[in-house]
Amino acid sequence: MKSLKIILLGLLFSSIVGCASHSDVRLAKEQALQAAADSNNSADQALAIAREAKQLAQDANSRSLRNEEMLNRGFKRSMYK
Repeated sequence: MKSLKIILLGLLFSSIVGCASHSDVRLAKEQALQAAADSNNSADQALAIAREAKQLAQDANSRSLRNEEMLNRGFKRSMYK
């Protein structure tokens, strides 16, 4: 019975010493929130860059289509002559 009490006290003491304190948990939470905010900012920047690249690609595609139409018209005119 006495050894059981000693074992239980030892387990209790080791669990108390091994656990993180409230301030450690709060600090880890703040660091995790900061990392999440940084990741969110990076994702927002990447999305803005992707949207800009998409817009540039659409503009280039529309210019290419206009040039193709002009070349086709010029080719047709030259074939009719």
